[in-house]
Amino acid sequence: MSRPTDSREPDEGALSQALHEQIRQDEVPDVSEALQKRIASESRDSSVGYAVVQIVLLGALLALGVWYFWR
Repeated sequence: MSRPTDSREPDEGALSQALHEQIRQDEVPDVSEALQKRIASESRDSSVGYAVVQIVLLGALLALGVWYFWR
C-alpha cells in the first residue's frame, strides 16, 4: 500500500501511521471467548446421554409415522 505524501515531520508521520494501525487492530473483534463457549457447549451436547435422547426421539417419530399411515 502506498503512503500518501505528507508535509508533516517524519516523527509525526510515524506516530500517525502507528495510530492508524492500532485503530485497525482494535476493529477486529476478539472471538476466542465466543469460540471457547461454543466448543464447550458442543462437547456437552455430544455426550452419550444426548445421543440416546436423540435416538429415542427419532424412534418415537418413526413409530408415530408408521402408526399414522397403517392404522
